[in-house]
Amino acid sequence: MGREALVGNGRTLRTWAVQRPGCPSTRNFIAPRPEPRSMLTPQAAPAPEHLTPHDLVTYFRCPYEMELNRARRSHAVDGALGPVRTPADVVPLRHSPLFNPPLGHVSVNEGRLDLGMGDRLVYEDDGEDDLPVLFPSERVKLDARFAPAPHTLIDRELGFAGRPDLVIERADGSFVPVEYKATHLFVGYHEAHGRTFDTVQAIAECRLVEVAFGRRPPHGVILYGDSAGGGAREGWVEIPYGDAEERWLRAALVQIRSDSVRPPVPAERNCAGCEPNAEGLCRYAAARYEGPHHRLPFFEAPRGG
Repeated sequence: MGREALVGNGRTLRTWAVQRPGCPSTRNFIAPRPEPRSMLTPQAAPAPEHLTPHDLVTYFRCPYEMELNRARRSHAVDGALGPVRTPADVVPLRHSPLFNPPLGHVSVNEGRLDLGMGDRLVYEDDGEDDLPVLFPSERVKLDARFAPAPHTLIDRELGFAGRPDLVIERADGSFVPVEYKATHLFVGYHEAHGRTFDTVQAIAECRLVEVAFGRRPPHGVILYGDSAGGGAREGWVEIPYGDAEERWLRAALVQIRSDSVRPPVPAERNCAGCEPNAEGLCRYAAARYEGPHHRLPFFEAPRGG
């Protein structure tokens, strides 16, 4: 038989008196009445949107390009073009909405990458074709933690992941990510040719290497490997990585994830190398492809959907 009783904290408890056969004693089993669940109970925060260094690069050039690339990746998985959050009535922008990373101490160098006898290769993205051979076989000591290759480096704290082309361990024990570009070193690297997006990629990969190898890289390297002219057009850019660059990266990730519009930035320098534009997916492009390495002014080209 049950009865109700008040306990010290004001809650009502229901008790049952149970009589065991042949036993004169009675035991009380007290079952707390379940309290109503508050509507304000905090819920677990959703996982942040997964991003990659390439996402940062494309968002820096054109947020809409990033959205189309992500939709294309969904198409490759399930055969259907994924959702695009950019609204149909979006107003295109003239400039990237993402502010520039720190550029004050970027070093631009002509010629071959400066390597010492104590340096060695510890990571290589085998998923990339035509990477340069920088070391003899006896100085290639790939880290067993990242085998079998290609192995993605993951930053669970910031919610992004990627694969640098190469990671070099210097003689002093520091680790340096190297991103290879099969093009020439640009004169007037930043201002004239808009290669700041390469700096964005280098900063992101420095963070991934720091998380994976446990040491902060002093810098990242963009290696330009155009062999035309006997290597006269080769070069490399050294991008420092410190507290300022990490703060920029964290702020950039927050900005990208909070952007619910992701507008297009139609400019020929962006649209000329945009893969979604080459496939006719972009309706805002400032230039259209007509076969490899050929483009038409936007208003002279057929307009897709």
